[in-house]
Amino acid sequence: MGISVYYTCMRDLNLTILENQEITAIIDRYNAGFEMKDIGETFCVYDYDQDESTVIFAGSTKLPITDDFENTMHALIYWLNCLTDIRRSISNGDWHVHLDDTDAIWDEETGWQMPED
Repeated sequence: MGISVYYTCMRDLNLTILENQEITAIIDRYNAGFEMKDIGETFCVYDYDQDESTVIFAGSTKLPITDDFENTMHALIYWLNCLTDIRRSISNGDWHVHLDDTDAIWDEETGWQMPED
């Protein structure tokens, strides 16, 4: 059984060419720098028909589950940082980011964070 971080951004307008290029570069950079590839998944974006939906960006990434809880937390923070960079590259949109049943919180200064509780 695994824990995943899920992400969705919706808006009426499709991603621009520039937004797509920026998002691809961000994902490539984070995937290349992910140190736990041997025990965790790299960042995943779903394929979908943008002409059929207001969803412009969506995906999920399974976090590594090991005996060392710090690895899981490190991966979660890493992917939330990736999502922060992606959100900042997309002009406008309604976001939902969550870890299974717990919603992440957006902060303009720090980006995506999990609640302290």
